[in-house]
Amino acid sequence: MNPALELLLFLGTLLYAYAEALVKLLLPARRKAVRGELVLVTGAARGLGRATAREFARLQSRLVLWDVEAHGLKETAAECRGLGATVHTFVVDCSKREEIYSAAEKVKKDIGDVSILVNNAGVIAAADLLSTQDHQVEKTFEVNILAHIWVRVSSTFMPP
Repeated sequence: MNPALELLLFLGTLLYAYAEALVKLLLPARRKAVRGELVLVTGAARGLGRATAREFARLQSRLVLWDVEAHGLKETAAECRGLGATVHTFVVDCSKREEIYSAAEKVKKDIGDVSILVNNAGVIAAADLLSTQDHQVEKTFEVNILAHIWVRVSSTFMPP
């Protein structure tokens, strides 16, 4: 293609992208109202999961919190209840498919269909790849990859 034509095409695309960004800046998209929505947060005992749960609590969502760490899960639940949210907690090891399916059935039966899923649970080995032991690699895959599939395909997260 002609270099001058390519330059004009590039400049046109660049101008369009800047114009689109400016419009989105001046007219932001309307935020989804999550008040009353049933939100499940995996890995809710600390870190990003806890922060996510607190934010949904501030927005008056109903919360279902999952984590393998019972103590941190209780602390997160207490913080969220302090913000006025209804909170249900489940100690779930997301590396175990059976625990996920069992907890999902309890949620569906006792609480209802989850409308927002924040699949946050994750683990990381604190070593370089060659120093990581086999069981750590397996756990990483079970929680960081397989659990996301198991949580999503469980019947709890597919509203009728």
